[in-house]
Amino acid sequence: MDKIRYFCNSFQIGMQKYFFYILLLLAACSSAFAQTTKVKGSVVDATTGEPVPFANIYFPGTTIGVTTDFDGFYTLETRQSVPATIKAEMMGYEPQEGKVAPGSFTQLDFKLKPLSIMLQGITVKADDKKIRAFMKRVNERKPYNDPEAKESYRCKVYSKMELDIANVDPLLKIKMLKKNFGFVEDYMDTSAISGIPYLPVMITESNARYYMQKEPPLSREVIDASRISGIKEDYSLAQFTGHLHANINLYDNFIDIFYIKFASPLNEHGFMYYDYYLVDSLKMDGRKTYKLRFHPKMKSAPVLDGEFSIDSTTMALRDAHLKMVKGLNVNWVRDMAIDVENTMLDDSTWFKKRDRLYVDFSVTMNDSSKIVSFLGHREVNYSDVVIGEPTPPEILKYNTNVVIDEDVLQNDPAYWEKERPYALTRKEQNIYNMVDSIQNVPLYNTLFNIVSAFVDGYYELGKIEIGPYYKLFSFNNLEGARFQFGARTTSEFSKKVRLTGYAAYGTRDEAFKGGGTVEYMLGKQPTRKITATYRRDALQLGAGEDAFTEGNILGSILSKGDSQRLGMVNRGGVSYEHEWRDGVTTTFGTEYNRIAQGEYVQMFTPDSCAVGAIRTATIGIGARLSWNEMVNRYDFDKYYLGSDYPIIIMDFKAGFKGVLGSDYEYYRGEIGVNYDLALPPLGTSYFRVRAGKIWGKVPYPLLKLHEGNGTYFNSPGAFACMDFYEFASDTWVQWFYEHNFKGFFLGKIPLLKKLKWREVVSFRGVVGTLQDKNNGSAEYISAHTGDTGGAPVPYLLFPAGMSGVHKPYFEAGVGITNIFRVFRVDSYWRLNHKHNYLGEETTKWVINFGIELKF
Repeated sequence: MDKIRYFCNSFQIGMQKYFFYILLLLAACSSAFAQTTKVKGSVVDATTGEPVPFANIYFPGTTIGVTTDFDGFYTLETRQSVPATIKAEMMGYEPQEGKVAPGSFTQLDFKLKPLSIMLQGITVKADDKKIRAFMKRVNERKPYNDPEAKESYRCKVYSKMELDIANVDPLLKIKMLKKNFGFVEDYMDTSAISGIPYLPVMITESNARYYMQKEPPLSREVIDASRISGIKEDYSLAQFTGHLHANINLYDNFIDIFYIKFASPLNEHGFMYYDYYLVDSLKMDGRKTYKLRFHPKMKSAPVLDGEFSIDSTTMALRDAHLKMVKGLNVNWVRDMAIDVENTMLDDSTWFKKRDRLYVDFSVTMNDSSKIVSFLGHREVNYSDVVIGEPTPPEILKYNTNVVIDEDVLQNDPAYWEKERPYALTRKEQNIYNMVDSIQNVPLYNTLFNIVSAFVDGYYELGKIEIGPYYKLFSFNNLEGARFQFGARTTSEFSKKVRLTGYAAYGTRDEAFKGGGTVEYMLGKQPTRKITATYRRDALQLGAGEDAFTEGNILGSILSKGDSQRLGMVNRGGVSYEHEWRDGVTTTFGTEYNRIAQGEYVQMFTPDSCAVGAIRTATIGIGARLSWNEMVNRYDFDKYYLGSDYPIIIMDFKAGFKGVLGSDYEYYRGEIGVNYDLALPPLGTSYFRVRAGKIWGKVPYPLLKLHEGNGTYFNSPGAFACMDFYEFASDTWVQWFYEHNFKGFFLGKIPLLKKLKWREVVSFRGVVGTLQDKNNGSAEYISAHTGDTGGAPVPYLLFPAGMSGVHKPYFEAGVGITNIFRVFRVDSYWRLNHKHNYLGEETTKWVINFGIELKF
């Protein structure tokens, strides 16, 4: 559940919007607004009924148009004023016009009649020498035409995002919802891409200034104003209203959307993915322009289908209309369309003018499904472009890539009417008028809190919230049945201070546990935070970074029998987190620990004397370094969503003897690297490497206890076949490697490709050493029994079966992910250390299950 909660928090904003999808009303709106004209349809041969690809569909007297795809379909959407007719043309057919309704949606299908004298021998060839030579010229001109290849530029950016609910009719048939929200049917709209009726429910706008330079690297967006409607207003949400979180650049080899690497049609190796067709040449703004259509060769990799226009003189991209291909191994996205429009700044320089993204989110990929789905629209407009000038010093001084102030929210309609590059449609404007009414509906507030509790784990009751619900009851071999109750304050109580506390009781050990935390925010962006915490609880020493936390019911259900070895720990500390700039964070802290001897954490000296507890007092410093990493920030929490570059994590702590009863002086340092390496179309490799050392003499609970997995739940940061307390080190290197092929091979097998499973392989290992003074293994002790040569004596004996790992430990695994788009199953094998030093058999093979929510 902790893993589910982490994923859900990463998408918390989207989930908050989800509640509004079900519970929306739109207030009436006055005056006239600009309207969007939407047309969708097909073109077929009137004689044979076969689709007509590459047919030109356009508004007469304008340059607004598209060509049909290989199946003869087209979609058009424009805010510009257009005539009430649209025309279809194709060589060898009679042109045909049809009526449309400007400012609304029209479904218009054409049946073209073949000319009485047909041209013979007309053949459209893909992948020929001329097309290859043409695309080679386009790629050779990339360094001159790609805006991101400039030494520097700045521009003004207006972004608008909208979320809609589709197939809402079944919901409104529910009596309770019909009674409260039935009148929203009056405000339905229709998608030009899918033809699905939808209800707009959320809209955001932002005005920003964007600065880019190559040396030193800089990509910074200063958000000057933001307007948010449909979710609870919070200035921190303005970070998502700019364009940095979804920057589309077709000059890149791959377009990264929802962490999916779609092959760009301008990919320098584009002929691996697409067939290209030169379908037309025309004059646009007095310049000769070539129109090309491309079609994917395969579906085992994320590919697109569509058309693009190239300026004949500069070989620059003029515009593009792209659509996601049906049948890809992509989750939750039923349909996606991208429109890109560039403009000429001078005789040879092109720059971005506008890009639009449309996404149909759905739990089913069936186009005819009536299940509720959600539509996302994002449009970005660029203006006031300046190329080649130095970045102003006042911009360079910022230490974050997305700059927002607490007064960034701007709700004055007059401001947006002046700054907006186009007028909103009536339905878009209505969203701004409905928020107060929605939030006053009791039904909305009830359902909002229920779904929010499922996502975040806590149920909100005004200034406090109780939870997490998945820790209310659990069980383990130390405590028996465990009951827990927790609560924390909300931002309604304070946006500076958060108080958290919990209490728990075990029926077997008959002991009360509990703890509390005080967090004080000195700054949100960048983060400056003081945290004080204390807890007394049954904890698992040597658990992995991704392991279930104590009291999680899933950890109990999926436990490997008696594999858990919990011990009572008293832990308190104070820490200060200081984010220096985006990607550079340090943490300073002090901590006290008391680890008590118990049933599963036995502590005896070499002469068999029991030790009641060990105590430590430490101070430490940690650092986290990343580059161009996306971060979701909330009032008290922030969630890292990964980077295309390696992430470095460092930690150093020093233990002091005699302080707060501490028994040991030692030093411990560790450095780690996390790296997600995209290798399209072969998937992604995930690397996690850790190396560390302990200086000084310490008892075994303070050594590096290598991470075992006590459950059947897949844990990327633990060894699946390793038991707790099996290996310990004071110098170590360990690695976790996984490669997800994302269906590259299974997608080529006729029957299996329909399941959209994804194949993974993994390899994990660790090697470490133990100094004699820290080696409490029975093997070492027995070898030096009666030794009068002054061999070092460790503080404590190791638990039975624990040893060093000077001989490297290896395990490998294979698995299938994306089972029903949610689950994964992995099989792991221990490659060596199949018996411990006592000759006892160890876990040689195990199956792990997991939940993986990925696009």
